[in-house]
Amino acid sequence: MEEKKTPVEVLLERGQAYIKTSVQLFKFKTTDKAAEITSNLASGLIILILITLLFINLNIGIALLIGDLLGRIWLGFLILSGFYGVVGILIYIFRNSWIKKPVSNAVIKQLLKEEELDEDEISV
Repeated sequence: MEEKKTPVEVLLERGQAYIKTSVQLFKFKTTDKAAEITSNLASGLIILILITLLFINLNIGIALLIGDLLGRIWLGFLILSGFYGVVGILIYIFRNSWIKKPVSNAVIKQLLKEEELDEDEISV
């Protein structure tokens, strides 16, 4: 014979199942966010390395060109270093508005971004 469960027992079983499902869903969402952030960081790092290599070679060429135009190779490197020194000082002065706030906003936006559901995924 089948054992009859009281409404309280049924409610408790459903509550436990709901909690387990909610915990599992939270784990999946957290894993998805972590994977998305990690992949964005990895691809960004690769692009940054390639741009850095391009930038270094370009700067050496510019420094050699300026040095050749001035008749002394070392002057080209000195002028370019002075230029980057001024740029570095400007970036240091405006670091909060140029770097800190945009990066913080981008990270927050990425973490709070909701998954968009297609109409096909929504079923009633």
